[in-house]
Amino acid sequence: MGESTKIEWVDHTFNPWIGCTRISAACDNCYAAAMSRRRGWAEFEAGAPRHRTTDAYWRQPLLWNRKAEAREKRARVFGPSLADPFDAEVPDGWRRDYLEVIERTPWLDWILLTKPPDNLWPGITAETQPMLELRAPTILSIRAKVHVLSAEPLLGPLDLSCFLGAPAGDETGSAHGGVSRGDRWIVAGGESGPKARPSHPDWFRGLREQCAQSGVPFFFKQWGEYGPAAKDTRSPASDMQRIGRKAAGAILDGREHRHAPA
Repeated sequence: MGESTKIEWVDHTFNPWIGCTRISAACDNCYAAAMSRRRGWAEFEAGAPRHRTTDAYWRQPLLWNRKAEAREKRARVFGPSLADPFDAEVPDGWRRDYLEVIERTPWLDWILLTKPPDNLWPGITAETQPMLELRAPTILSIRAKVHVLSAEPLLGPLDLSCFLGAPAGDETGSAHGGVSRGDRWIVAGGESGPKARPSHPDWFRGLREQCAQSGVPFFFKQWGEYGPAAKDTRSPASDMQRIGRKAAGAILDGREHRHAPA
């Protein structure tokens, strides 16, 4: 976690602390909980102590910011990937420290769920329609240039109308400082890990088509552990086979979909 990341849709990951509480079906096979347990960092349960990362690690974003400024190219940071910045069991002082780092790195676009400065893109995870409808109104009420939906692991079809439309009471986009309602980003993927569940190809197609109709960038991250049995990804879900994340890849209907906000 840090300078290099295996997360395809960002340039860096940053975890100011580690640990969380499982709250929905997306958390059942949490990779972060498994990794943390193996390495003895923290347990992902209510009441379990959260582990704050080192001071040296906290200085890394300052270096990334200097590099981004030197090459005059912004970088995206996802974090925390091993925690939740809105975790009620984290001291408020930790969150203040984290927001200070974000404010000190204007060449980095931070993707996390919190009340942001302009270079912070708040997001939600929604694996099913009920979770999307529960979480979308809250995140869209936060002023931001870009709102992110991570549909991973995707466990069912999603109707994105509640996320791609303007926030309640804001039909013009004025609540976002003049930024249009089209400033959304959809990142989708199947589940990986030993207990992975397959995702139907039509679920990803549905997201792609809704994004195309709304002019919203769509990033298909991965099939996960299960991929289409044939090269034609229009195979029905019954033809999905467990072939491993690397072999399954990220080709949907013959091509990659790796679009991001400008």
